[in-house]
Order: sequence, then structure tokens, then C-alpha cells
Amino acid sequence: MKGIFFALAGGFFLTFQSVANATISGSIGTWQAATMTQFTGFVLAILIVIVLRDRSYWNLKNVPLLYASGGLLAAIVLYTNMTAVHRMGVTLTIGIFLIAQLLAAVLVDAKGWFDMAKQRIGVTQIAGLLLMIVGVVVLKW
Repeated sequence: MKGIFFALAGGFFLTFQSVANATISGSIGTWQAATMTQFTGFVLAILIVIVLRDRSYWNLKNVPLLYASGGLLAAIVLYTNMTAVHRMGVTLTIGIFLIAQLLAAVLVDAKGWFDMAKQRIGVTQIAGLLLMIVGVVVLKW
């Protein structure tokens, strides 16, 4: 149940972040907004680590470089998201982002990429992905 709660919260916050970032980027520029977003997220994360007195950050040297590059990917996500919101609006952007995320998630699960346990991908998962695509097409009209 906690996983569902966190997934729902993450989805809501991602949408609100998309709107806020697109609005900010209209005033200061897309890469500048991405920089500001990354920086404020960094500050909040550091504050949470300090409040929790979590010392596990000393293990950062054990993290493979590929996985440590997540922040680089986040910058690309922010840029593409803000640009898409400006060009297509929030609803269509989030819908297409969700399809892309599901497609990538299916590939990661099916192939076991990034040290994830392989998951069986069946007809129902593919049907769900196709229904998402149909749903976004319906949203477009």
C-alpha cells in the first residue's frame, strides 16, 4: 500500500513540477529553469539527509558511475519536459511521458537492465500499454 501511495504522490508532484518548470522557463530560459530545479532539489535532499542524520552518503564511492549519472538524465528530462509543455500543453505532455515511461519500464523489466530482476511481460502488459496509447490519442482530440 505504501508503494501505491508513493507512486501516486510522485505522479502528482511530477505534474505540478512540469507546470511550475514550464512557467519558470518562460521567464528565465529552459536550461536556467532546469538548473534552478536541480539545485533546489539538491538543497532539499541535503536538508533531509541532515535532519535524518543519515550517514550512508559515505558509501557514494561504491556507486557505479552509470548509476551515479542519474542527475545528468534528470537535466535532460527537465529540459524535454519543459519544452514539450510549451509546445503541446500539460495533459498531452504528461500522457506521452507516461507512455514513454511505461515502454521503457517494460523493456527494463523484460531485459533485467540496470541490475533489476527480470519480469515476465505478457499479453496483458502489452495490451495495457496499447490502451495507454489509445487513451492519449483520445485525449489529443
